[in-house]
Amino acid sequence: MKAYIYFLQLVLLSSSLAFAESEQNAKELFNQFSDRIFKVRVLELSSGNQASIGSGFQIGDQGRIITNFHVVSEYVHHPDRYKIVIENKGGENFDLEIINFDVVNDLAILQSNDVQAVSIPLADKLPAKGEPIFSLGNPHDLGLSVVPGTFNGITSYSLYGRIHISGAINSGMSGGPTLDKFGRVIGVNVASSGNQVGFLIPLEHLRFFIDRSESLWLESNIYEQTIRDQLYENQENIYQELLAKDWKTSKLGQVIIPQEIAQYIQCWGENYHQDDQKYEYIQSDCLANESIYISRGFNTGTILLQYAWIESQELNPFQFYTLLTLEGTAMSPDNNASEDDVTKFKCHEGFVKAAPNDQALAVSKVAFCAREYKKYIGIYDVMFLSMSVQDNNRSLLGHFSISGVSEDTALKFLAKYFNGITWQ
Repeated sequence: MKAYIYFLQLVLLSSSLAFAESEQNAKELFNQFSDRIFKVRVLELSSGNQASIGSGFQIGDQGRIITNFHVVSEYVHHPDRYKIVIENKGGENFDLEIINFDVVNDLAILQSNDVQAVSIPLADKLPAKGEPIFSLGNPHDLGLSVVPGTFNGITSYSLYGRIHISGAINSGMSGGPTLDKFGRVIGVNVASSGNQVGFLIPLEHLRFFIDRSESLWLESNIYEQTIRDQLYENQENIYQELLAKDWKTSKLGQVIIPQEIAQYIQCWGENYHQDDQKYEYIQSDCLANESIYISRGFNTGTILLQYAWIESQELNPFQFYTLLTLEGTAMSPDNNASEDDVTKFKCHEGFVKAAPNDQALAVSKVAFCAREYKKYIGIYDVMFLSMSVQDNNRSLLGHFSISGVSEDTALKFLAKYFNGITWQ
């Protein structure tokens, strides 16, 4: 018992020392870097009111400021109606211009010829998992804060490569740096999932973006084309790899279906069967839990696969098909977009018979729908729905939606998806 108490005392002492060290490092970093972190604001010209707020930090010695694309996106979409300013520790404001942005990785690099600040060095490598890190920024416009946390590595379920940290990244901290214990940048604050879970844009993406922007200065008249080209290049890279590999499948009811088709796609299932119901309903949802921010109310880059196996020995054919129709209409695209962003969906519908084996044919009613991006020609959101039925009492409802893809990519994805469904 005494040995256990002694061990417990050592654990508590170790935890206290770690906490004290973290507190001390946070205080030192605050004192050292408080004049190197800026408040980044986008102001509406006619009223002077701020439309968005975030954080930024200087890299190099040429007055270049790093922040998130989503912080300055209002200006990118309407440079005639907004302007970008930064505020330093002393309350001085400076106008900025955009040099370059990366909509996929949510980065922007800004330029000011008037800012006098010391840059923050980039780390040579990422910390080891479990090491302390410190996120800096202006949460909720309350002034500079340093939030201690823990480095957890790049999440394996990240489509766009995000660092997972244990630590709060609050609104207004977006675009600020996260530092290792030596005061070097390991990533850029980008998002929070609540409950002390935050995400960073990794050092690798930041370095590549800075290098690519070295001799570049975007003019406002090519902002839309730049976004379009970046979205197009991104989907080409993702789907070229995705379509070339074998997809993982599993069984749902009496059907083999594609599910976790990539490491970054996770599947969740649920069985809704209850004693008072006259049918069994098994659902599977598979999605990449990330998206690309374009503007408020408009995101892209999502991948969603949904399935529902429905079986009944008690419902008559009319009741069964009514149930299928109700469940099928609940499936919808997975990304937000308004009528200002996209056209209306245009759909092609029909019936398909497939004979994957010698058993009874499954008849599928299918609908393939697409809507085009109004500003980014040749890029679409695509949705596919299928209702396959055997013997009037067993059915598979299938749905996928992929956003931000070309027509060629969408058709290749459709073919691979549909050929991956096999009745047993």
